[in-house]
Amino acid sequence: MKRLKGHLLILLLSLVCFTSLSAQTDAERKFLASADSLNTLLFDAYTGKDYPAAEALCQQIIDLYDAHATQLAEGYAYFKYSSYYNMASIQAIQGKKQEAASSLLKALDSGKIEVSYNRITNDEDLKDILDAPELQPALKRLKETTDYLYILQNAPEYTRTQSVDSLPRIVYAQADEPDLKRVRDYFRLDSVAVAGDELGTIKRILTYIHNKICHDGQNGNPKGGNNSINFAEACKDGSRGLNCRGLATVLNECYLSMGIPSRVITCMPKTYINDCHVINAVYSSTLGKWLWIDPTNNAWVTDEQGNLLSVQEVRVRLRSGQPVRVNEEANWNNEKKTTTEDYLYEYMAKNLFYLESWTRYGFNTESDRENLINYIFLQPTGCDSDQRNPGNFSVNDDRYFWQVP
Repeated sequence: MKRLKGHLLILLLSLVCFTSLSAQTDAERKFLASADSLNTLLFDAYTGKDYPAAEALCQQIIDLYDAHATQLAEGYAYFKYSSYYNMASIQAIQGKKQEAASSLLKALDSGKIEVSYNRITNDEDLKDILDAPELQPALKRLKETTDYLYILQNAPEYTRTQSVDSLPRIVYAQADEPDLKRVRDYFRLDSVAVAGDELGTIKRILTYIHNKICHDGQNGNPKGGNNSINFAEACKDGSRGLNCRGLATVLNECYLSMGIPSRVITCMPKTYINDCHVINAVYSSTLGKWLWIDPTNNAWVTDEQGNLLSVQEVRVRLRSGQPVRVNEEANWNNEKKTTTEDYLYEYMAKNLFYLESWTRYGFNTESDRENLINYIFLQPTGCDSDQRNPGNFSVNDDRYFWQVP
């Protein structure tokens, strides 16, 4: 029961999150302690294949929540409806199809758990109940909101006929600027670069920064300026890392300091649910395109022949069903391998609906109050995101957005 095990682990991890961030009352602390104990018993019953006991424990967690609901914050409802999801899987294993369909419907209709259409349809435990008529409306809604590849593939095309003459050229600081010289010296990038090999240098600098500063999605930017040196100094003792935007900012300045045009690209979903992702687009003069480079995952992307792909090419291939692959070295914090299926076809398919670029790239760009930047927002034609700042530029022309430096 691989899929259910994963869902239970997510629930147990959420207990830790709630305990550290949200348990501020005695009632909440008591609830979490009891729920933690029941989840441990549930996991043991499941792994021991005592499915009747596991089903009963799911019901106990639901009853526990109902008994304390008036004393708990709204977010705690997650425990109840995750238990309905778990119960559906356990009931399906036992051949209780009608009961399983009813439990799954309660979980899906609640709106209290984050579970994707692909997760459910690939769940081996649930496969025999997904054709239940009562589940079809909920599954249809889920597909239209959480099947991210389906959403991306059905997005409108870009429009290349709009006038972009009044829009700014995207500009890049030169490597001989004093602040970028400091970046180059601070990170000792000359020792990282591969002489005469642009692509080798791009990959080595990526891996160097990935290994030097860990990804830490729980922390905001360090105080003192949004630049690579300040960020690296804040992280050098190992007590913290940077979120994806911080890592992309560091890597961006490193490339610029080596004379390689680079951009910070915010990748956003059609509907913001829980996060977006930030990567770099790095211009290869050798290949004549903006390469997909992701410091969070030490990742670049290739086609089936191993040719490096641009951000735009990855998006086009996902939309058209052509194969894309993440490099074998891709990983998160040297702890977890980054896989093509999870990273590209699920996570980044979600986050390639809208793209955001800066109009200027240099040292300390987002903290430079004297030379404020604007943002360029690339969106499918007719899809105006409510996440976009109306004071910045919104375009449907991907050729303008991916202009050659």
